[in-house]
Amino acid sequence: MYDKIEFTLMVKRKLTVDEIEKQNENSRKQLLEFKIALEEAAIVSILDTHEKITFVNDQFCKASKYSREDLLGQSYKITYSGYHTPKFFKEIKKIITSGETWRGEIKNKAKDGSFYWLKSVIIPVLNEEKEIASYIQVATDITEAKKKEELLLKSDKEKSKTIEIQLEELKSVDKQKDEFVAMMSHELKTPITPIKIYSSSLMRPNWLGELNENQKKAVDAIHFNILRLEKIVGDLLDAQKLELGKMKFEKKEIKVDELMDMMTKNLISQTEEKGCQLINHTSEKNTIISDFSRLAQVLTNLINNAIDFIPKDKGKIEINAQKNDDGILFSVKDNGLGMSLETQRKLFKKFFQTDTSIKRKHGGTGLGLAICKGIVEALGGKIWMESQEGKGTDFYFTILEKETK
Repeated sequence: MYDKIEFTLMVKRKLTVDEIEKQNENSRKQLLEFKIALEEAAIVSILDTHEKITFVNDQFCKASKYSREDLLGQSYKITYSGYHTPKFFKEIKKIITSGETWRGEIKNKAKDGSFYWLKSVIIPVLNEEKEIASYIQVATDITEAKKKEELLLKSDKEKSKTIEIQLEELKSVDKQKDEFVAMMSHELKTPITPIKIYSSSLMRPNWLGELNENQKKAVDAIHFNILRLEKIVGDLLDAQKLELGKMKFEKKEIKVDELMDMMTKNLISQTEEKGCQLINHTSEKNTIISDFSRLAQVLTNLINNAIDFIPKDKGKIEINAQKNDDGILFSVKDNGLGMSLETQRKLFKKFFQTDTSIKRKHGGTGLGLAICKGIVEALGGKIWMESQEGKGTDFYFTILEKETK
């Protein structure tokens, strides 16, 4: 009976050994297949802990153009291209010596001096004591892909350079155009002066003789329109000067309250003609260093705009200048039509008109507020507005008390 049991155990043991052998054979076969596949598909090398090459496969030799004899026992630096910085390799070493896997792209130099790129994985291999024994590098050749990438980058740089050249040419054309407009505006202004003088003279009977009623109407129309033309040409000139940075400023000490009084006196007749009020709330006596005529130009423009848009006989314009944290805060407020948010967003742009229809009630070039903005900013200030449809419009701008160096 014991013999029978022992025989059964021997048979089972033999079956188990046979099964293990079979499994080992299958594993060896799979490893061989994996090795062949790896040999064909990847560039493989093994380094010891001193960075000496201990193994390279055929694909590595093909990519590097070195033979095995050239490579084995050599430092891996034999393939350095000089493209990467020492910091780059220091970072790789830091990662793999800590037991981590490094992944990235490396540019290498072949034996014949040509360059090739590898997409690599470097894996630390541990021994039985869990210490790093070697490093396996498995890589694929990505040289062609990198060449295409470099060509694309070169092409992009060339395109960028072309675009830069075209932009410079456009800037040059714009500058020439601006200079041409400035020159033409100046030329237009030249004949305006004698027309203005003679029309003014004709309006004075003691100078050039008495005119009949029809002649007076004709001269009045000429004079009115020449003043309009003078304003248009002046706006064009100012806009171009600001655009080209050629507007000149004569800065001197200005008594703000006197400036505001002068604005009220100069424009009160226009508001009275419309049956409206112009109220000056300025009470503080402040002094600033700025350009008197340019500030008067900004205030005149803002007040004239308000006169255009306030209701006849019920309109009211309030002006003020007072000290604040940014210097002197000027304001021009009206109880006119107000503006939509869409209109407010475009208001300080050149040539913008709130009403662009042929039958529009208000004239002008659409340059006035753009010029105001340019002047205020050139004087170191800022300009803005607040408005609600049907509830009027408030314009504000600040001017520094003293020049900043």
